[in-house]
Amino acid sequence: MNLTNFKIKQTKTWLKPLFFSSIVLLITSCTDNENDIVEQVSVINESTTIKEVVTTNSQKVTPIAGKTYTITSVSSGRTLDISGASNNNGANLQLWGTDINTSSTHRQWEVISTGGSYVRLRGVDSGKSLEVSGGSNSNNANVQQWAYQGTTHQQWEILSVGSDNFRLKNRDSGKSLKVGGTSNGSNAYQYAYDGSNSQRFYFNEVGGTTNPPNGSGSPADVLGITGDDWKLNGFTGSPSSNPTYVDNMPNLESYEDSNYFYTDGEWAYFKCYRGLGGSSNSNNPRVELREMDGNGNEEYWSNEGTNEMEFTVRVDQLSNDASNSNGVTCVGQIHGPGSSVDDIIRVQFYGDAGQSSGAARIKISGYITEDVLGGSQFLSGTYNLDTAYTMKITYNSDDYVRLYINGSQVFSQKMDTDQDDNYFKVGNYIQQSSGASYDGSNAIVRIKNLSITHN
Repeated sequence: MNLTNFKIKQTKTWLKPLFFSSIVLLITSCTDNENDIVEQVSVINESTTIKEVVTTNSQKVTPIAGKTYTITSVSSGRTLDISGASNNNGANLQLWGTDINTSSTHRQWEVISTGGSYVRLRGVDSGKSLEVSGGSNSNNANVQQWAYQGTTHQQWEILSVGSDNFRLKNRDSGKSLKVGGTSNGSNAYQYAYDGSNSQRFYFNEVGGTTNPPNGSGSPADVLGITGDDWKLNGFTGSPSSNPTYVDNMPNLESYEDSNYFYTDGEWAYFKCYRGLGGSSNSNNPRVELREMDGNGNEEYWSNEGTNEMEFTVRVDQLSNDASNSNGVTCVGQIHGPGSSVDDIIRVQFYGDAGQSSGAARIKISGYITEDVLGGSQFLSGTYNLDTAYTMKITYNSDDYVRLYINGSQVFSQKMDTDQDDNYFKVGNYIQQSSGASYDGSNAIVRIKNLSITHN
């Protein structure tokens, strides 16, 4: 796999890599016998000539990670479609329509590498990925869309079955996608591969993603960071069996864990569970990055000059707080040495327990509101989960702490005293579940386009 990344560092600024290489999945044939299936997978560089990748049929192509396709059933000529064009978690996968060049984005699927020979199939309209409902390994288990969580029942292997056709084999169950009929509305589910046309599909490219995956192997690669720039606070071990909290995860450049910190090639995912505990100074669980000075040492700065952190964030799910009624997670903050409140500002998404879509609120906590203003503040208006926002947090020499969202200033407040020994943090910090018991609930936060400026 040919990986090309560039890190630009200027005045202590770290930017996302500007160039990406693509993973090309060329999958060769397998037999039709479900008990004796031979599968071969090759990874080739995008520099391979188009004749080696695209079939002689100008419509049917071998799918390439980072590109977008309609997926058509051989048995009917109808395309895979999300029922009702829904963007909700749990919306059903079915057949509908025969136009392979359809402009209906709920019938378009982006192929995104998840490592090795596996991919996820992300709906262009919803941003959600195809999965086997409930993680079932049984025949006839339904296939639906859900916000990507890095689980193996959301990952697929695209295997050639000859004649420019493919089957979609689920990584978790080993069973293949199957359609239950040939008419509009026919349901899609998984079943042991039987070689029938109802389990065979072909791909037609309809365009690429606006933010293509870079094919890199770790979340740090996607973010364009190293262990000199940041350290990761998080956990090792299963979340259900007393995982170990680690203050500085080693080998950040290559580190990935599908329970807590992983990537789809476009985003870095931070997944944190209620009830896991935290550091010696705080019992709040977190999977988050802490700013370093560019030489592998912990960073501390005053508010002199310009201090800014910018990132794109998308919250896919909220965990349960300690009362089990709301869901709150912090996505970015300035940590400081304050006496009563040790964060200058915390930017939090606030909604219902377990919420994974729809309207939420943004809550501003920390010293700037709790001490200076007498209590946490909510931004006016609503902000949706499962939606990307570009945020910038600043604390500069004019003594103001500010938050910008999508380029507009949404919060500004002057500090009542200068604070030194500050640093930025970004990720997933479930502050309001301190002391709560583990119940399997988790918050999922995506981050990309991360940069910091000090000058």
